[in-house]
Amino acid sequence: MSGLDVGVYGLGVMGEAFALNLESRGLKVAVYNRTAKRTSQFIESRAKGKNIQGFTGLREFIESLSRPRMIILFVKSGRPVDDVIESLAGMLEKGDVIIDCGNSHFRDSDRRFAELGKRGIRFLGVGVSGGEEGALKGPSMMFGGDFSAYIEAENKIGRAAALFENSRCSGYFGDGGAGHFVKIVHNGIEYAVMQAIAEVYDYLWRGIGMSSGEVGSVFEEWGEGLLRSFLLEAAARVLKHLDPETGKPLVELIVDVAEQKGTGRWAVEAALELGVSIPTIAAAVDERTLTTQRTLRNPTTQKVSNSERRAGEALDTARDALLATITLSYIQGISLLEAGSRIYGFRVPEALRVWRAGCIIRSRLVEELYRELSWSPGEPAATALEKSHNQLEELLPSWVQFISHASGLRIPTPASMSALSYYLSLRSERLPANLIQGIRDYFGRHMFRRVDRDGYFHSDWGRGQ
Repeated sequence: MSGLDVGVYGLGVMGEAFALNLESRGLKVAVYNRTAKRTSQFIESRAKGKNIQGFTGLREFIESLSRPRMIILFVKSGRPVDDVIESLAGMLEKGDVIIDCGNSHFRDSDRRFAELGKRGIRFLGVGVSGGEEGALKGPSMMFGGDFSAYIEAENKIGRAAALFENSRCSGYFGDGGAGHFVKIVHNGIEYAVMQAIAEVYDYLWRGIGMSSGEVGSVFEEWGEGLLRSFLLEAAARVLKHLDPETGKPLVELIVDVAEQKGTGRWAVEAALELGVSIPTIAAAVDERTLTTQRTLRNPTTQKVSNSERRAGEALDTARDALLATITLSYIQGISLLEAGSRIYGFRVPEALRVWRAGCIIRSRLVEELYRELSWSPGEPAATALEKSHNQLEELLPSWVQFISHASGLRIPTPASMSALSYYLSLRSERLPANLIQGIRDYFGRHMFRRVDRDGYFHSDWGRGQ
């Protein structure tokens, strides 16, 4: 078989699924894996009888592709991507396209775009969200890199993207690492939403004494309204699933240490570099880190089941707190996207558009935010906050009650707390940063600005008297 449409390098979970997706859309697919055994297993099982050809030699893999060649990488981020690109580049021709669909850092994609461009090879860094099911049935795809390569890729691999109301959930966000920047923001929001959901589960399970299955049923009910989302649906299914060996809820048998691949941390680092406040995303990343610090964790309480609070009241306050926290998690993400858009030149609503289906953070809230922002002339984050103001004010009393009651039961709610502090800070007429500036000037002569005149000033703070 020759003249194949596209090549997939890397047959892990995502690579296999995406190759099958591409083939199902009418493309002839070449596949290659560093270990030949993995390629053979795939060809003889899931790819059997399909328009997919496996190769054990890299040159044969490359030569099987129609020109200009288009090779998609599903490789572990970091040095492995560089190594694979280097192994490919020497056998490619000018105009060929390398597409990195892994979870790469956007700075790495910026560098690869520039380096490959000097060699005449077009590079795309693509954020792909949706997990294995999304890769197989249709993910959300965030493209960045060479625009001419994007046009060609959209006509080929773009057809594998998820659809929302017959519109592809794929889009172009600018040169270099723009697509991977948007994906990092997506993952930051994902961290925050998952942490918020976990806190509500903890409160209802340990604090109110509901069973895991009961909490799952509550999440299912909430998922029919404003909180409809893939992540809440996933949480409900996990909570209701029983371990076949013990008959117990499987979630209760999982060690309470949350692992991470680093993309949430990258979002926080990017926000710090760009001067953007994303405290709820940062709190979610920090809490995952805290769960790993087993020697510091010294439990003083076990499952609390004697709360006198009525379940109905507890459910209402927990639901409201969750909605408020998730709303502000998205707004923080939009704020970071806004900062990134000044670098890469994309429109913030475009990210929301491609997040409406296929991706992990798809939700009713994303759909509503896209509708609100798609035609708004104002700054996206400020507009989103204003559009959400009335609802957040209505949720505020329940939100505060949830945090207060959870704290009284010694149940931590870092995501909800950080979101509340974020909201109150944004809505405060005056913040105590004036005292901070005064102290900085006191010990370091850092100077300060005054409210009654222009310029920077220093005071001896009475020490010269």
